[in-house]
Amino acid sequence: MTSKNRRNRKIGARRRRRRNVGILIFALLFILCAVIVVRAAISLPYESIDLSQLASVEFIGLNNDGTANIGVDNEAVDELLASVKEEHDSSWFHAEDVEDGDYAKFRQSLSFITPTSNNLHNGQEIPIIGKYDANLADKLKIEVKETSGTATVSGLQEVVSISEEEVFSDLAVTFSGVSPSLTISIQNNSSQPLVSKMIFEIENPKEFYADGDVVRIHASYTEEMCSETGYIVDVPSDECFREYTAASDSQYVSSASDLPSEIIREAVEAGKGAFKDANEYGVRIFCEANLVPVYINKKATFQYGTPNYVSSYFKTVLPEKAGGLGISYNDLDIIYDVMITQADGVSCKAYGAVRFSNIIKNSDGSYTYDFSEPDLISVSYLSSHVKKNVVDSFYDTHEVVRVNP
Repeated sequence: MTSKNRRNRKIGARRRRRRNVGILIFALLFILCAVIVVRAAISLPYESIDLSQLASVEFIGLNNDGTANIGVDNEAVDELLASVKEEHDSSWFHAEDVEDGDYAKFRQSLSFITPTSNNLHNGQEIPIIGKYDANLADKLKIEVKETSGTATVSGLQEVVSISEEEVFSDLAVTFSGVSPSLTISIQNNSSQPLVSKMIFEIENPKEFYADGDVVRIHASYTEEMCSETGYIVDVPSDECFREYTAASDSQYVSSASDLPSEIIREAVEAGKGAFKDANEYGVRIFCEANLVPVYINKKATFQYGTPNYVSSYFKTVLPEKAGGLGISYNDLDIIYDVMITQADGVSCKAYGAVRFSNIIKNSDGSYTYDFSEPDLISVSYLSSHVKKNVVDSFYDTHEVVRVNP
């Protein structure tokens, strides 16, 4: 082999080595690029989101008094997780082993709040702040660019405010009867949409009322009623009330000083008409006097003489006893003495009491009473028995005052 051939072979060998080295370097560079591309592809997120996009916001109530209900928008979350899972399943390379339960855990980690959830009005911007599991988001290759956002208040019902005066303007409150036994009646005559639905209640109700008693009536309404009707009151429900004063055209006389002497004199004369049938009490009176009754044809023969006025008492019921069963508001009791005689001429003095009850004084100054049917309520030979029956036994329920005609 000539020197020239040897030189040519050396040159060829060097060229082959350089070519092989170039191929190797190229291969290494290609592999390095492929690794970089794969690592970049693995590190890229499947989805990039603003977390507030996954929030569900509902506005309810009335304008200027609205409320925001914030939760998770399940439909948006379903769409996001379905897309992420599809990307994961179609990818050739995975940096981490993702299980189906990881998607559910990510959903459960989502929550949203707003610091401005009450007293809202249409057009208002409110912040929405979201929370999530950052580790799960990285594992699922979900990039969260922002955790907060805003929402614009809308859809709140426009309302018309009405005054407390309007609430009670068509409420009919009436008192019936005679004081202090007045009864109260409440009638809601309003056609206003909200007021017509309200419930009007008496605070601390009583069975009976007297002139001058103050009755507080509360108007009760709810937010639901306001939403339904589109109206709201300018005061809260627990502050919506009106006071009414009990009044009547008449009242039972409650003081002896309010009983005119001429009425007492009229009652004294009317009471004498009660002494009619002496046989009703004659036998008992004679027995009390230790006298022997005489009978003709098996019938007593007693007769009354002319009754004489002895005394009179005016009794007014005590306030705590007013309205009690069988208790009158006032009594005018008049005591008389009278001679009672039987057919053989034997006679004795007896005492009898007549009662007129519930005398009424009217607002015009007149009085209402009925003296037309006087009746004896107690008759005895002993005046002390009569006085006890009509006066002494009433001190627990009435104020007793002796009055003169």
